[in-house]
Formats: sequence, C-alpha cells, structure tokens
Amino acid sequence: MREEKEKMKKINKEIIKSVIYSDTEFFNAIRDLYKIERIDLDPTYSKGNFYKEIQKPLYRFDIEPKSKDVQKADCRDLGFNNDELESIVFDPPFLFRNRPSKNNDKNCGRFAYFKSFQELLWMYKNSLNEFYRILKRGGYLFFKCQDMTDNRFYYTHCEVKDMAIDVGFKVEDLFILVAKNRIWHSENKQRHARKFHSYWWVFKK
Repeated sequence: MREEKEKMKKINKEIIKSVIYSDTEFFNAIRDLYKIERIDLDPTYSKGNFYKEIQKPLYRFDIEPKSKDVQKADCRDLGFNNDELESIVFDPPFLFRNRPSKNNDKNCGRFAYFKSFQELLWMYKNSLNEFYRILKRGGYLFFKCQDMTDNRFYYTHCEVKDMAIDVGFKVEDLFILVAKNRIWHSENKQRHARKFHSYWWVFKK
C-alpha cells in the first residue's frame, strides 16, 4: 500500500495539470508539451516579468517600451512577413471602465485599461488577425486573459476563444492560473464572485 501511494505521488508530480499557480509553471508546461524552448515574440512585453526564470523572447515589443531592449510597436500591426514566426505570447490589458479608479481600484493604476468591453474585444480581434498572419502553419499563440465583473459578469475568456476560432485558430489547450490576490473594485453590493484566476489559452494555426 505504501509503495502504491509513493508511486501515485511520483506520477502526480510528473503530470502536467490544467490548474497552475504561476506563469513559470505555464511556461514549463508548454516547453514540455510543445517542445518550445524559446518564445519568438512577446508584443506586450512590459517589464518582462514572465521571463525571470526562462529565456527572453527573440522579439520583445510594447506600445510603451519600459526598457531599451524593447521595441515600440502596436500588436495590431507588427511589420513581420506572413508566416514568419513559430510562437507568440500575448498578455494584453484586461481592465475596462469609462471612469477613474477609486477606493480598492487604486491598484488598477498599475495597468492600462480600455474605456469599454467592446473596445477591449476590438483590440483583441485585430491582434488575433495580425498574429494569425505572421505565424507559420503549425505555430502557437499563447493568449493570457481574465474575466471581469463590474456590476455584471464579462466572460472574456469565452469571447477570446470564439474570436480565435473565427480568425482560423484551432483550440489546443486551456490552463487556469490561480492566484491568492487579484485586482478587484468595490461595489455597494456584491453581485458576482470575485475572480481569483486567469486563463492561458493555447491556440494553434
């Protein structure tokens, strides 16, 4: 019995699970599953927090570069040739509201946000079109997104999946990233569960 328990512990440790607890765990998973040792492009690189424990992407872009080794570019128009890249990581802003942040929203000042959900989706769709154009056949897009509540529930990850399929991508996998802390805003009355998780979609061209 003890040997069986030890065997199961070893198996569970080696299994790549859909629920993860860090971005590093996700990158280790895609390395093992898809044999990707280095990402070709991150068009929303920011400060590069993803890459503290792994190799930085070959191309590092951002609309507002935070360092000299990051090129200025809009992820909807990246300037690559058709079918040029093999892998892209996309971690766009996920917040939206047409009002200033306040109270518990003060943490939102750390991130860019859109004025409306439709504006967010429009940016995502145009970016997906561009990624599909520049990826090689069989290339991967790793898309991080998060649902949001603001008096109503916005199931962003479902919208992302539908748009990716419309563009032509195949859904390859989905990871759920759980965290102890997430950005949230105050409401007079809570109407929906606070979202303490985000998603990593794996799309394939």
